[in-house]
Amino acid sequence: MKALTAIALTVVITCGVAMPAAGYEVVSGHPRLYVTAADVAALRAKCNGPMAADYAVVKNWADAHINDAFPLSSIDAYTQNLSTYSFVYLITGDPSYAARAKAIAQDTMGEGFHGQELYNMGLARFFDWCYDYLTSAERQTFGWELGESGLAYVAGFNWVEMDNYHSKPRRLKGLASPGLALYGEGIHDTAATTLCDMFHEHTFGPDYVLACLDEIAGDGSYYEGDYTLTGIGDEFVPACLLWKVATDEDPFAQSGNLQNMARYFLYDVFAKNGPGVAAFMSGSKQGDSKMHAWGAGSVRLVLHTLAAVYRDPRAEWLALEIDALGLGWITGSTRWKLLVLRDPSVGTQSPAGLPDSWFFSDMGTVYTRSGWDYSETSNDIYAVFRCEAMNAGHTHAHQNHILIARGNDLLAVDSGGYDNSMSSHHNNYFNRTIAHNTVTVYDPSETTFAPYANDGGQIMPKSVPTRYGDASQPEYYRGEVEAFKNTESFTYMKGDATAAYSPDKMELFTREIVYLKPDVFVILDRVRATSPSFTKRWLLHSINQPAISGNTATITNGSSKLVVTSVLPPDASIARVGGSGHEFDVNGTNYPPSYGWTEDMGSWRLEITPAATRSCRG
Repeated sequence: MKALTAIALTVVITCGVAMPAAGYEVVSGHPRLYVTAADVAALRAKCNGPMAADYAVVKNWADAHINDAFPLSSIDAYTQNLSTYSFVYLITGDPSYAARAKAIAQDTMGEGFHGQELYNMGLARFFDWCYDYLTSAERQTFGWELGESGLAYVAGFNWVEMDNYHSKPRRLKGLASPGLALYGEGIHDTAATTLCDMFHEHTFGPDYVLACLDEIAGDGSYYEGDYTLTGIGDEFVPACLLWKVATDEDPFAQSGNLQNMARYFLYDVFAKNGPGVAAFMSGSKQGDSKMHAWGAGSVRLVLHTLAAVYRDPRAEWLALEIDALGLGWITGSTRWKLLVLRDPSVGTQSPAGLPDSWFFSDMGTVYTRSGWDYSETSNDIYAVFRCEAMNAGHTHAHQNHILIARGNDLLAVDSGGYDNSMSSHHNNYFNRTIAHNTVTVYDPSETTFAPYANDGGQIMPKSVPTRYGDASQPEYYRGEVEAFKNTESFTYMKGDATAAYSPDKMELFTREIVYLKPDVFVILDRVRATSPSFTKRWLLHSINQPAISGNTATITNGSSKLVVTSVLPPDASIARVGGSGHEFDVNGTNYPPSYGWTEDMGSWRLEITPAATRSCRG
């Protein structure tokens, strides 16, 4: 059991022949999705050697379900079954598995999934991995359907106007799988070249995804946080691997974001929330990632992929750590992914040699931690400071926010929960400044937030930008980490969030934090409002009710506590807001989420307010 440990927080408020195409060539022959013919022997050796136990899970699942009746339960089930039986055939050469895959493919063609991404990917794997089992006529039948379905998928979106920073990276695998499987086959060349040309252009083109990701996050971070980063990892990384294996182009060699992504995961993960509750991983859960957590199994696969591509033993270490903690289980019907993506020869290396604090400058976030123990019994101090340059999409109005935890105990929390981006809770509370550990300046006449509540906070996030260069436009600028220094004894960080507020009420808001290792945080806020009459509030959210005595408040959770002492101004008062019916209170009105309360939403907040009207250091 962990001993009760206090953290001090001092507050100072102031097949076939490859077809020539522009920019790329596709390998000939099959398979070519994730593995080529030259790779099959090594894959089989892996399945019968260091990863034999994982392969046994896949094969046992396939054997147990080979006589399941049709129809299957969902499009996911069809895709998983198609992939698994095709994979087992690839490893064993046993025609009974290919026959089962063919029967599934024939049935799924009548299930109304035409044009859907999952359907296309499952059918593509079947066509590619079972290619030598199929007759010429069967290749024609399945290949034509795959091409037509791929074109229908393309027609479902406006690819030119789709945002390259958010949605498009997650949809590109729907182009790569069918396009690469069909390329050069002479079955549906129009579809094959269309799909592959589109993937090539929208991935490598100067206005598109790789350029956009590196524009905003070449350091491996991401402006929409761990939710979207994990989504990109889970969806865009496999698409890039498909392209790397099947063509002469390597997206991984051209992307700082992909190269540095594993480092971001290392710093973002902590005991409570990543790998975390119920086998979900969402790290510090900034923005809408609070409830948009991705399964730890998906994160594990991303890390294995990055480890294999970049020969990164720290990424492999974290992937195996997730598994060792009893999380990241990958089901029998999807475990073929682990066998394809993981390379056990990479080895592992603990992150212990990395700095205990890291500034992700592209995103504007500082992570600091006292250790690398992700277990439920961790005693590590973990904190995240945000002052992000770009505020859009699934981000929140949370500049100069700080989150603090000790091991499994959340202390200063990011409050509220994502239930719906159009919900009352979301628009009046969850994505607003009032829900975060930063500062509000209340101007009763402000109309910035209409028709929603005036919380005194920052300007609400903008819609997602579209093309390269858009994210650098001034309207997306909301903050800047102006200084960062890390030493053995302290970490210093400074954020300027002035631009996050309406200029009609805010002239200056900077926050300086010194983390005195291992367990003291000193915060100095300089706030200058346009009118001394505007109420300034310093906010800090907690799960449990704070105890207040004089200028000190104590927050306890589990075996940890956070002691908050207000130093300046000397006349500041400390109040608490929360409890039943007031957990998500804005000006006396509660805005609860639609699906009920969970612990990490918080229930209480501290408000430290100057007793006298003042315009500076309020």
